[in-house]
Amino acid sequence: MDSASPSPRADLEALLRTGPFHAALRAAIEESGLTLEGLRGRLARRGIKVSLASLSYWQQGRSRPERADSLRALRAIESILGLPGRSLIVLLGPPRPRGRWIHRAPKYRRYDGILEPSIALAQTIEPVLGPSDNKLRTYAMEDIATVGPDLAIHRVRTRTVLRALEDGPDRHLFVYRGEPGSDSRSLVLQPTENCRLGRVSRHSVVPIIAAELLFDRSLRAGETQLLEYELRIEHPAVSLDHRRAFRYPADAYVMSVRFAESALPVRCHSFRQDPFDTESPGTELLMTGGRSVHLATRDVPRGTLGIAWEWD
Repeated sequence: MDSASPSPRADLEALLRTGPFHAALRAAIEESGLTLEGLRGRLARRGIKVSLASLSYWQQGRSRPERADSLRALRAIESILGLPGRSLIVLLGPPRPRGRWIHRAPKYRRYDGILEPSIALAQTIEPVLGPSDNKLRTYAMEDIATVGPDLAIHRVRTRTVLRALEDGPDRHLFVYRGEPGSDSRSLVLQPTENCRLGRVSRHSVVPIIAAELLFDRSLRAGETQLLEYELRIEHPAVSLDHRRAFRYPADAYVMSVRFAESALPVRCHSFRQDPFDTESPGTELLMTGGRSVHLATRDVPRGTLGIAWEWD
């Protein structure tokens, strides 16, 4: 080894001084030798419950601890990993605006708590966001995600029924955020029934795609539109969950995840994330037919629903 190369501990100390938060957390966990499961177990012994997916997203930069119980968990993590008190917390910076101040924040705040990162989402969505967006609501939706032997999601098939709230909507906005390490150019959207592809927007850095799915005609108030489409991920990265974000309330939603026979997770659970809140784990999900899990719910509020899984 090159004697001039910095040690992992030196790298960690530098990250604790300069950040970013997620990189410092990841380096501290790696330096400790703990797995995420091991860290979650240590937290549980202290009476602190944090989902494996939340820990993973914190260290990937996909979300960050903000609520009081999450910050309590972060203080415990500092202790467990042998770090100076508040060394990770100070890297978070000031909290995001909330309450009556939200309306004064930049427009990208509308995506906070739905999917992250919200700035990249706004940059991708705004160019294709048209007047139909707030005139449609989801009457029913089903997602079927397929996970391959490489532990990555390769395909997501969607069937949805949309209802017009007023006259005029003629398109549906599709948005997908891929896994860190993937590329937006590898996200390929294919309309399959009752729609065709319109404008497409891709983020240059973050794996996000937004696209218009055009109807054959404009809908009148109260009319519904059934459409189907499929997303293929041509160069996927390892996945720990599949999630669906709802910027508007929906009537009914079903999600299923199908795993390759050679890549079955050790456990799966549902989760929900409300706007501006950190993730809340739901119930454990059991495999059906040996290879798939699902969740089904009605009266879906604004926020995010999903299924997370653990590989070991």
